[in-house]
Amino acid sequence: LNSNTVASIYTPTLPPRSYKPLHGKERCLETVTIQGRPKSCAIARESKQYSCLLLDAYGIAISAQSSKRVGITEGASFELKQQTVSITAATAPPFIFIMDLPSEILVKILREATFVAEALDTSLPVFSTDHEDIVQLIHESMITKSALSLVSKAFNNIMEDYLYEIVMIFRFKFIPVLLKLLRTAPLGLGTTRGQRCRRFDLYLGVGHVEYLDEGWYEGGHTLWGLLPSCPNLEILLARVIRSKEYKYETPHLTHNALWKSIATYCPKTLRRLDLNGFQIRMDRVEMMLRYLVKLEVCRIVRVTEFNPQIDVYDDEEPKKRCFYRNYQLITLFDTSDARGPSGWFDAATVSQFKAAKNHSVWPPFVGIAPYILPSLHTLILDYIDIKRMKEFLFPSLGNLGMTLSAGCDYENARRSFRLFPPSLTHVVYSGLGMAMDQLILLFPYLQFVSVAIDREDLPESHFNGIPHNHLEVIELASWADAVDPTSSIRELLDAVRAKKLPMLRVIRNTRFDTGSITYDELLPFDESKEVDVALETNVKKQLTLCGLRTWHG
Repeated sequence: LNSNTVASIYTPTLPPRSYKPLHGKERCLETVTIQGRPKSCAIARESKQYSCLLLDAYGIAISAQSSKRVGITEGASFELKQQTVSITAATAPPFIFIMDLPSEILVKILREATFVAEALDTSLPVFSTDHEDIVQLIHESMITKSALSLVSKAFNNIMEDYLYEIVMIFRFKFIPVLLKLLRTAPLGLGTTRGQRCRRFDLYLGVGHVEYLDEGWYEGGHTLWGLLPSCPNLEILLARVIRSKEYKYETPHLTHNALWKSIATYCPKTLRRLDLNGFQIRMDRVEMMLRYLVKLEVCRIVRVTEFNPQIDVYDDEEPKKRCFYRNYQLITLFDTSDARGPSGWFDAATVSQFKAAKNHSVWPPFVGIAPYILPSLHTLILDYIDIKRMKEFLFPSLGNLGMTLSAGCDYENARRSFRLFPPSLTHVVYSGLGMAMDQLILLFPYLQFVSVAIDREDLPESHFNGIPHNHLEVIELASWADAVDPTSSIRELLDAVRAKKLPMLRVIRNTRFDTGSITYDELLPFDESKEVDVALETNVKKQLTLCGLRTWHG
């Protein structure tokens, strides 16, 4: 049949057993109406209850507006859009309904209908994809899963395996209910829902949804028990942002039991770790990463320096911390002891939270330095303490993002980058100690580099060394105030003319849409055309999902 004649998929009102293939029953020709148009079809009657069906060429039941049942039998023929189709015993399709399918085929159909491949993919191309687009796909899939689980008991049993495969939370008030669900098993199934969870996304205080630290100091150190409830977790994305308390973004005072919980409950399964809004010292990053042997992607924002003169290695988290942010004094307090229970969780759960904080320990570790993370291809830390990273080997690393402190000179910067394999293909860099030409020559296979040009006193690039034969895209980024990139762009164009960057095809000027002065009209577009290099302007809107304006967000 022509596909244009197909009406909506038929949903049977009678039990499937009433719809058997017709063989030699009474036949006659009657006119039925499909999508408002009369069609001549073969009609067969076999009971007093009729439902009008039309089978397409693949045996799929299609509905038609009639009180009689359409059957296709040997020797019958029918006409649709002036096309006559003859049916023989060999070609007559049976009536097929979805519940008549074998259960293993039905599972595959429903899985395919709700699966989002990018959601569990930790490869570099997917990691580089717009995060909000993937979250939207996951959201639509979860709506479909929920709808399918309500169709029938059989559908619900099938969807139980996938309903909690990916969990996303945007409001704190749903966490207590979710915790109870993840800790329990559906009737008739031996495993808890949390054991089926492979990806957990936690977004609090992002976008337009406020988070005012509800229950943070009470249970935030285990993400309110959600981490222990999901022992097979492969992807953890947690972005917890303080709402409307300070003018500037500030990290939460985070108890070190959180890092111990990650190392305890998912060391052999976690492939992607993405944390933002939690303050973590560099020595704890080192301690935690040793356990995550399957990690492929690690991005942690709000990493702080470990200062051996004042800090004690892996000591307890203080109850109070004061610091200045843009000349404003900010004080963080752990208020769990002073305020008592928050009221969000029952007494037994609160006791579990307290025990996890008071008795938190690192799990046993028998390895010795250097610690190898064989699958890690992406490492992004907004602060990297080189003294701590010397203990690690990253044989598969291809994407590096790092910030070097203002006091880091060229030699220290060079030693810092020398810790990473020369096979790096993507680098995002913010720092003062190294010019761009010095940076790219450290990595001969570099294809993409992003350099923050809004850092004051960034050294000039001269490109007097050997040519770089792989670099294709250079991004000049302004993550704070708008900066005129014209001089930096001309340096790059001069390098192209001198054949120092023979493969360069794109120079991208990236900035946030701050509403302040821009320099787009001053950019040398004509000069870039002369050397066949595309000059792009990339204006990023304020991020609605993560609510951040930092390059690593």
